[in-house]
Amino acid sequence: MNKIKNLIHKYKTMNYQAKAGIWFVFCSFLQKGISFITIPIFTRILSTEDYGITNLFATWSSLLVLFATLNLSGGVYSRGLLEFNHKKYTSAVQGLATLCSLIVTILVLVFQDYLTQISGLPAPAIYVMCVYFFVIAGINLWTVKQRFIYKYKALIIVTIINSIISTIFGLLAVLLSSSDKGEAKVIWSTVGIIMVALPFYIYNFAKGKTFFDKKMWKYSLSFNLPLLPHYLSNLILHQSDRIMIGWFTGAADVALYSVAYSVSSIVKVLTDAIGQAMMPWRYQNMKKKNYQLINKVSISLLVCVAAVVAVVNLLAPEIIRIFGGEAYMEAIWVVPPIMLSVFFIFIYGMFAHIEFYFLKTKFMMVASIISAALNILLNYIFIQQFGYVACAYTSLFCYMVYTFFHYVYMCIVCKKEIGITSIYNAKSIISIIIATFAVTALSAALYDFAIPRFALIAIVLIVAIIKRKTIKSLIKTGFKK
Repeated sequence: MNKIKNLIHKYKTMNYQAKAGIWFVFCSFLQKGISFITIPIFTRILSTEDYGITNLFATWSSLLVLFATLNLSGGVYSRGLLEFNHKKYTSAVQGLATLCSLIVTILVLVFQDYLTQISGLPAPAIYVMCVYFFVIAGINLWTVKQRFIYKYKALIIVTIINSIISTIFGLLAVLLSSSDKGEAKVIWSTVGIIMVALPFYIYNFAKGKTFFDKKMWKYSLSFNLPLLPHYLSNLILHQSDRIMIGWFTGAADVALYSVAYSVSSIVKVLTDAIGQAMMPWRYQNMKKKNYQLINKVSISLLVCVAAVVAVVNLLAPEIIRIFGGEAYMEAIWVVPPIMLSVFFIFIYGMFAHIEFYFLKTKFMMVASIISAALNILLNYIFIQQFGYVACAYTSLFCYMVYTFFHYVYMCIVCKKEIGITSIYNAKSIISIIIATFAVTALSAALYDFAIPRFALIAIVLIVAIIKRKTIKSLIKTGFKK
């Protein structure tokens, strides 16, 4: 009780920005968490082919929304809020996004037959997706603005409403449909999101009363268009697997791959939250030239992430059985390489923070394009030979290449800016990588033997308990004001 009281007291004495940061992380977990919790429900009431269609829809909508909105709710919008009147700028950016959505919608409708053929999506789902293009910018801009002005209470409420409505609509559609359940699920889940987003779309225009502003449009386009190849390449690296699996082996294999991928998504939310919390801390200590401290804390956190990856890999059969059921059990072989990909995403984030600190970001676009192109090439070659499981290994290889590129460039930047080769100890990182690969291989080898796997998990937990003070200290360091 004393510990709970102390936590409550600490929370009450936090400044508003710190409280907002905690709740923004909570919102990220909430969105992923609701989606994660509903996986076992949908995998059991949908066929693998129908569940594959729901994931194909999510993948294609993510890809097309990038062109329909130019990701204008990203970094450019936050930067523009410092330069322009908030209401007018929000309205003008939404106007630009609306024009882009109109152009993309026209192209989608003109080439509808071709898109239906290559995506595997039914025409009604594509029509609903087009409506989604227009309104999604409204709620995304509003969300970013709430984060910008630290208004977390309204954001929490909207996040909960949005997640619950889209989930309930999707679930009811599946239960009430006698056929084409996958199609019904994506259509009505998207309708739920549209219903929540539409009031914000109207609100932004009503408050700002601006559709076109030459200066604001020029500012936004000049900032975001050069970044579009980077955004697209990252999206391809994250999403192209499911598109290409759908092309070569069908929607059922997309479902198998997606269930395993969903397991990693909740871990990635955790690692992303750690990375976001560590970024300002690294910046502060880079300014103070506390390079050894940055290395020590970062390496320790990397060990913690490696431990989480190890536990998830060891529990892969049980996790897949819970979230997918017996029909999805072959997907256990996808979990190890995907979890290793999450591990490498965390590592390259360590390097990217140093590049961001010195404002050396141009290389990111080059690295993203090369890695995305390599991913598509390898998927094209190996999916046809080894099936959908190959995608997990091609993605892992590409993330390893991407991480290596960032490490080399970070070393170049460090040498030029501060006269040292690297902030981080390369030998320590390589040792952790080798150990993580070894545990991952051992986990896969023991999938048919539960007792040895549980014994290894117990060892990891015992070490975590013994080192709990160190772990607690690291968490405090990362979230220090």
